[in-house]
Amino acid sequence: MNKIRILYDVMNTIKAKKNVKGVLQVQVEKDQAAILSLQNEFEKNLLSGEMKTKVTASLDYEGRIKGHHREDAASCSPERMHHDWPHHMHHFPSHHRRGLKDGLAKWTFALSLLSSLQFEERAGKITVISLRANDLPEDMRKLFSERIAHGRHHCQGHSLLKEFCSMEHPDVTLSIFINPNYEIEKVAVTAAGTQMDAQAGQHDLKADAQVVFAWEDQGNAS
Repeated sequence: MNKIRILYDVMNTIKAKKNVKGVLQVQVEKDQAAILSLQNEFEKNLLSGEMKTKVTASLDYEGRIKGHHREDAASCSPERMHHDWPHHMHHFPSHHRRGLKDGLAKWTFALSLLSSLQFEERAGKITVISLRANDLPEDMRKLFSERIAHGRHHCQGHSLLKEFCSMEHPDVTLSIFINPNYEIEKVAVTAAGTQMDAQAGQHDLKADAQVVFAWEDQGNAS
């Protein structure tokens, strides 16, 4: 199975789309008790950037129980997207001045990541692309741990985020489901690990997130 060819076909297929709908669902548990449930139904025009969302969430954390429901619509014109592009790229040129060694390190990282991707054909001509953090090469696991440690510094003011930033040796798995038309049907992420509290007590943390997509064919788009 040609990994690069499949990824190329998926990217080209998405690039040709005009609209996408989907549902994001997130469930977070601590010691097998749900502390966060979230559902986000969204619809986005990939040409204009206009997006509609309907979010429903419930939080049960540190004795606080909250519910949330919101419907929103936002747009981003192609002109605005074009205007923002240089702004978002502003931080990148300095990286290119680091020299050949830094560039080769990035290419090595990308190729190592590609090598770690697992491709599996399932019934119905579904292709599943998966990546598990624990299966990454040693240098990539080290980089992953460094990014987690870096995230701890930025999570100090966010109690729920701090729970996951303090997770020890997280086992993270990413799965992408591709249909025979090279459309992404679903993306699923799971993360599990342990956390030590201030009293040296150990807690189990688990998070499950998935996005299910419904793509509109280019020929049927209005």
